[in-house]
Amino acid sequence: MTEDAMVKSVGAHKRIVLVEFAPSGGLFQFSVQLGEAIARTGATVEVITGPKPELSSREPGCRVRAIFPTWHPTAGADAPEWWRKARRGVRAGRHALAWLVLLAELKRTRPDVVIWSAWRFPIDAWGVRAVRKALPDAVLGLVAHEPRPVVEQPGQEGMYKTSGTGALGKAYADLDVAYVLGESARKALIDAWPLKAGVHVIPHGDEGIFASASIKGAAETGPVALSFGTITTYKGTDTLCAAWPAVRAEVPDARLVIAGALSADMDEAQLRSEASGLAGVTLNTGYIAVPDVPPYFDGARCVVLPYKRSSQSGVAHLAHTLRRPVVASSVGDIPSVVHDGESGILVPPNDPAALAGAVIRLLTDPQLAQQMGEAGAAGLAQAASWDEVAARLLAGLPASRLP
Repeated sequence: MTEDAMVKSVGAHKRIVLVEFAPSGGLFQFSVQLGEAIARTGATVEVITGPKPELSSREPGCRVRAIFPTWHPTAGADAPEWWRKARRGVRAGRHALAWLVLLAELKRTRPDVVIWSAWRFPIDAWGVRAVRKALPDAVLGLVAHEPRPVVEQPGQEGMYKTSGTGALGKAYADLDVAYVLGESARKALIDAWPLKAGVHVIPHGDEGIFASASIKGAAETGPVALSFGTITTYKGTDTLCAAWPAVRAEVPDARLVIAGALSADMDEAQLRSEASGLAGVTLNTGYIAVPDVPPYFDGARCVVLPYKRSSQSGVAHLAHTLRRPVVASSVGDIPSVVHDGESGILVPPNDPAALAGAVIRLLTDPQLAQQMGEAGAAGLAQAASWDEVAARLLAGLPASRLP
């Protein structure tokens, strides 16, 4: 039996549910593209999410269903701080209700496999345990994009949550299978949680939903660097701002575009003040909808990801999909995506001088930027297609628990 036939035999006639509480953003986009690929193996897939999802499925065997009373991640991001604090209780109630809706739906449909992409709160542990009791024969899985819950609110120390995570250990103990996007994340997941399940590494997949024939090559752009995605402390925007004067000193017409939704842990006033004091810097805050993403990359020669820590980066895959080289910190599993000297340049984290040097190199060498961007796209097509992701995921399902 060929490998393709084996994958299709695993997926055939299986009923698989992918749970994504947020109806937009990187995790939701990942789930939809993964669901489409799994459906191509013959499985019936549902991506269950919240209201007004930003994507629908392009595959007949995959359906996006908006049944949760949840919200879009950046909804109300521009509201006053006092209002954001007040609504946390309301959102906590809506999140709990979403679990009740999910439990009722799973008991009604009784799928073979249920896979989540993130757990953040103690109530998630209760929800997983309830699903385990309701579906004792189903395979429960998790694609752990981030092996440990990250700090998302102001006033909290460190980069990872330390309070309220004990209860989540029970959810991880109930898993039948877990997936990560790199070897570094695999080790972190195993070290952090009381797992009994096997942990498998799968690729991230490309960002084909953003692909556009109108995207020009990197060599055809001006000297523009792009920092894209949610703006949060661990992504190192402060390091990038510290590096930028050195870039402008070498490339006087260089421009930097910082674009993305602001995380709650960022001080918007401080960031705007810092950006306004730097020549050639444009700051665009707010969630960027799928149709509006390609133009940002079309105008950029390189993408800059100066992360302080990261398990992986969907933005790096997006940059490679759109044929852009990446300057990134050598942290977590980033080096397995951005191949130093081939599809981008890796630098140490928190090193403005090294970051500036790498950006200068690409902004002053359009042909090198073009070559690296094309190499990144070719690497994705060869080793990280969504069909490959689906095949690796299905191969990791415990056969002993499948019908």
